[in-house]
Amino acid sequence: MKPSWHGMVPALSTATDNRGEFDEESQRNQVRKNIEWGVHGLAPSIMAGEFYKFTDEERVRCYEVVIDEANGKVPVIAGVSHSGTEPAVRLALKAKDLGADGIIVMAPYFGRGVKRSVLQRHIGTVARRCDLPIMIQDAEDVVGTHMCTTLYMDLADEYSNIVSVKVEGANTLEKIRDINRLMGDRLIVFGGEAARTVFEEIELGAKGNIPDACLTDLLVSVYENILAKRMNEARSVFTRYKVWLDFLSANSYAAAEIEKETLRLRGVLKSSHTRGPNQPLGDGEKRNLRELLKSIRVTD
Repeated sequence: MKPSWHGMVPALSTATDNRGEFDEESQRNQVRKNIEWGVHGLAPSIMAGEFYKFTDEERVRCYEVVIDEANGKVPVIAGVSHSGTEPAVRLALKAKDLGADGIIVMAPYFGRGVKRSVLQRHIGTVARRCDLPIMIQDAEDVVGTHMCTTLYMDLADEYSNIVSVKVEGANTLEKIRDINRLMGDRLIVFGGEAARTVFEEIELGAKGNIPDACLTDLLVSVYENILAKRMNEARSVFTRYKVWLDFLSANSYAAAEIEKETLRLRGVLKSSHTRGPNQPLGDGEKRNLRELLKSIRVTD
């Protein structure tokens, strides 16, 4: 049965302490705050969670903590993307054993331009070996591997548990339009990229967005106002959010740290430490972020 995934499903940051060790208490607090903010699901260990900087054991521990803390209040869709097919399968099976509601898998991130047949076999193997509902993450601009909408179709035709796709990148809106034209409601479509084009995505048929986890209270309000056709209210809240989004875009080299520092300043995480490789956010930018968050009324 296809799940009813929708709304704002934040990509959780992976909390660490000042030494870079996984911080369970902060991770649990991030889950609690996002549920309090009204999110419709949680997505640990995907790109915003810097999954590629953590061992498989640490990723499994992150699943365990998030699933336990969510305690069935919202679905948990665990990221299992990996450079290899077998490790992705193992992570998927661990997520299933721990009680995840679904998994997210993208193209292997080592080696750009993977052939369609290889990509189809990689995702298909995960789908065959793990019967959880699956969301394909199409992050073409980051991974460097092209996915076309007919690939989604072929995979969904062959594997009934492939039920959703997250589309983000230069061709997001065109792909969302094509998916809905070719497949109707067979796939649950989500946007990404920090909800930059959430209005257009929903108008084209997307069911929600997978943004960062630090300002989801604002984005939940945007989403709910869009659905209620209160567009003036939705745009008013989004205008506040866009101040932060513009700061993120201007300092994209430190995106993960900006997200964590925002959560720290909001009292959610104890540390904004970001594992390497990374280019740290400068002291001036940190001061600017602190003032920015006050100006949009999310911190005191």
